[in-house]
Amino acid sequence: MTTKKVIMYSVIGFIITAIVLGGTIFYTTSKDKKEEPKEVKTYTHSLGEIYANVQDSRRILKINMDIEISDEKLIEKFNEKNSKIKNAILETLGNKREEDLLVVGGQQALRKEILKEVKKIVPSNEILDIFFVEFIVQ
Repeated sequence: MTTKKVIMYSVIGFIITAIVLGGTIFYTTSKDKKEEPKEVKTYTHSLGEIYANVQDSRRILKINMDIEISDEKLIEKFNEKNSKIKNAILETLGNKREEDLLVVGGQQALRKEILKEVKKIVPSNEILDIFFVEFIVQ
């Protein structure tokens, strides 16, 4: 093989490698810009203050919570079923001991449990989360 052929094949190989590498970099960087997540508009529905006795204790739990939703029409359903929702929350809270509420992660577990109960009463994938605005054990 002559020196000219070796140089020519090397240059062709370098050009092909550069084109493939450049195309790959361009494709991956342009793809990231297109996949920016859309911001979802959320709404909150306040359940107001709820008082409950703590199980096996003389203490009282006071919570004030909001439900985060992505469909404003659900607020009407929450207003219709407000009594059922509060009753389910009171039953859930009444089964909690003081240790369950004050342990690390206790509030998070309680939020998940209440969220599950709310979704049973108002079945919807538009219910995103529950937030404690106030959480006081006295």
